[in-house]
Amino acid sequence: MPHLEIHNLTVSYEKNKPTLERFSLNVEQGELLSLLGPSGCGKTTTLRSVAGFIRPDAGRILINDRDYTRLPPNQRDIGLVFQSYALFPHLTVFHNVAFGLRMRRIPKKEVHARVANALKMVGLEDFSDRRPAQLSGGQQQRVALARATVIEPQVLLLDEPLSNLDARLRVDMRQEIRRAQQQLGITTLYVTHDQVEAMSISDRVVVMNQGKIEQIGTPEDIFAAPETAFVADFMGFDNHFSAAVESARDGKLTVNWGGAPIELRWHSKFSAPQPGTKAEVFFRADNARLSAGTEARGLAGQVILHTFHGNERRYLVETELGEFSIMQDSAGERFEPGAAVTVQAQTQKWIAIFEEMEQYA
Repeated sequence: MPHLEIHNLTVSYEKNKPTLERFSLNVEQGELLSLLGPSGCGKTTTLRSVAGFIRPDAGRILINDRDYTRLPPNQRDIGLVFQSYALFPHLTVFHNVAFGLRMRRIPKKEVHARVANALKMVGLEDFSDRRPAQLSGGQQQRVALARATVIEPQVLLLDEPLSNLDARLRVDMRQEIRRAQQQLGITTLYVTHDQVEAMSISDRVVVMNQGKIEQIGTPEDIFAAPETAFVADFMGFDNHFSAAVESARDGKLTVNWGGAPIELRWHSKFSAPQPGTKAEVFFRADNARLSAGTEARGLAGQVILHTFHGNERRYLVETELGEFSIMQDSAGERFEPGAAVTVQAQTQKWIAIFEEMEQYA
């Protein structure tokens, strides 16, 4: 049985304009599940509904088979980590972490032991007497994590917890959060708009769009096998073009690329498409290569611009199928704007998605 269950949740901020409509989701015991999507997709609304800050119009929220739908936030056995940390500035680190335990009237001796363990877990055992203003952003976020987990909640909720940190600290804190979550075995719902963050920290990822689930799966599935055009675009498949299916068999289909057929895979949720079916083909910038001139096998194009990215250069290339973004090794041949090139397909990681998905479901 799932540990956290969301059944047919409907939430509206404006009449007849639901942000979530009949939204359902299950989170397993001890699982870290991320809600991933752009601003306004409903991920934070989902989390705030579970926390009790939003009363849904309809639906139910159950934790460990107990109905939490109408409980106020202070009666929910939930730990929260906010984007803004929300620490008490006048309290020390120790007293910030101890706050939830004291509200629950935990004996003083137990409070000291549990706070000490929580601070040790996040590497702040030597900072217990400091106040939040004396800590870095990363240290403040660790305090917030310790405070949320020290109460041993049924569910841990994290709402964009790393967005205020710089790039290096975000990497470190991802590891800290994942390590703590696995060590404690807490069922966790994690909200983020950062694809890399979701991929690196989650057991499963839910990609949301306009209040609905576009796809749910492991990080590997979401990254490599998007089921919809929205997920493909959101997950970094920078390039796409429309093509008609020429043939399909043995788990592969062929479409035309630069006057020649190329073989592609399609998602296993679809049955084999018929010849002539329109497909949208997606590939990442590092899944194609450029060569000089237009005589080589491939799609002829012209470089519009290039940008330097350390070990790689990104080229924007104009072709008869549209503009494509291609990443090349900086140590290789450099192509200046205006240069004639050939885009050579490396189709092992390309994927075809059908616009009329319901026809093939």
